[in-house]
Amino acid sequence: MASKKDNSGTDKRAVIYFLSGNSTQEAVKLRRDATIFGREKGDIIVGDKEMSSTHCQIQNVDGQYHIFDMNSTNGTFVNKERIIKARLKHNDIVTVGQTSFRFSLEEEAQVRHISTILKSSHKNLNDSKNSLVDTLIESELRNTQSYSIVLQVTYADGKSEEIELQQRVIFIGRASSFGRFDQDVEASRKHLMVKLNDTGEIFIEDQGSTNGSYLNGKRINGMNLVRPKDTVKVGTASMKILARKN
Repeated sequence: MASKKDNSGTDKRAVIYFLSGNSTQEAVKLRRDATIFGREKGDIIVGDKEMSSTHCQIQNVDGQYHIFDMNSTNGTFVNKERIIKARLKHNDIVTVGQTSFRFSLEEEAQVRHISTILKSSHKNLNDSKNSLVDTLIESELRNTQSYSIVLQVTYADGKSEEIELQQRVIFIGRASSFGRFDQDVEASRKHLMVKLNDTGEIFIEDQGSTNGSYLNGKRINGMNLVRPKDTVKVGTASMKILARKN
């Protein structure tokens, strides 16, 4: 995906400047499509015990940058306001755990020297007490969830079914244990991830499938919010993906 351009046509590239935390004074250039932040997994690994293993994602959508919380334990904040999703503007301050950074849009030619990689060298995050606390908190959130994922699927032969699943994260594809996706030759084994957050919002992300995943007829990249009226296509099957309150 192309980098953002201002009204003059000048190429812009997203850069973050760390203001606090273990990576203070470091700068990182974001990927052109989507950049995932986390304590253990992601494109940018931050040494912060209050971050979740996969915490949030900044995604470039048609030249506009949006940040999505990925069901983190302690939340994602933009200008001190907790968000599930938000559009980022130049000089916005993002806080995740004990780490804050400034989001900046700059001329591509001026930031070529800035790396797109940050791997924290701090090892104290592997402390067993912190890991146990994170595990207990995330387990408690899972046990108290008040929504389930509902798939209203129409297959290529015209037959339909509704599938209700209690997991917060599911994968749709030929390896699925539900539905008739295992019979779809156009679906990859692990084709699409569906993620449900605490507020009942649904997000989807293609898992590098061969034939792609589509939202309202458009092939998707990165994490995408799905609304109740949206249509998702995986292989030859189309579906509505809903959150149902239990």
